[in-house]
Amino acid sequence: MNRLTVISLGGGVQSTVMALMAGDGAFGGVPDWAIFADTHWEPPTIYSHLEWLSRRLPFPLHIVDNGRSLREDLKALTNHSGYPNYVDIPVYLKGGAGHGDGMGRRQCTEHYKIAPVRRKIREMLGLSKGQRVLQGTRVELWLGISTDEAIRMRSSRDRWIENRYPLIEAGMSRKDCLAWWSERFARPLERSACIGCPYQSRQRWAETKRRWPDLFAEAVEIDSNMRGKLAFAKEPYLHQLRIPLAEAVALDEVELRADGHADAFGNECQGHCGV
Repeated sequence: MNRLTVISLGGGVQSTVMALMAGDGAFGGVPDWAIFADTHWEPPTIYSHLEWLSRRLPFPLHIVDNGRSLREDLKALTNHSGYPNYVDIPVYLKGGAGHGDGMGRRQCTEHYKIAPVRRKIREMLGLSKGQRVLQGTRVELWLGISTDEAIRMRSSRDRWIENRYPLIEAGMSRKDCLAWWSERFARPLERSACIGCPYQSRQRWAETKRRWPDLFAEAVEIDSNMRGKLAFAKEPYLHQLRIPLAEAVALDEVELRADGHADAFGNECQGHCGV
């Protein structure tokens, strides 16, 4: 098999709607597979949603990972390959006197999302590790980015993979996706993102604390454990306020208004998570 159509499924609003519409042939032809790359740090609602979705789609949904757990790697303060005292998430950095702030490099999407999807596609093509892709092989990879997030569109780094954005082709925004969903289903549809993602909004942090206190407590422990142990000259934090997570979210609970605060998911590359 050297021609495939594959959905990279984030498990959130846009990719869910795209997958269901694709199952009805809304974008011309039905995909061969959908792939969800699991970091093992998603909210419980996403895992139950994937079970529901897999029963609704007319094509298989594969759940893959990179052989590791982002959650466990962060608890152990290692990166995707087990290298100690380094993490792959884009932590907020706080400089000392006379030093500016900044952020750590974002490598989690590449290693825990993109790489596992790419590896599964190669497996689908019957390729062994290190085997070159045969000439004429074409994979169309559908990504659930909507018109309001068009800045996140990217070309694939692999010549044999063509990224396609069906929702943008259809002129659909995130609001349109929610309207499409609400006309057909009574169940809630939530955004997919890791529990401790630094790019999330302050409102979402407070929501995580309320809905999943055990998972929030784990994120607080990870946040605290990073300081003084990672290979950064500056202090790392999970929260944009650059103070300990428990303290930051306590402030959020007091200060947040109903309209919330914008998050930074637009910084995430290629739309493999957060949609």
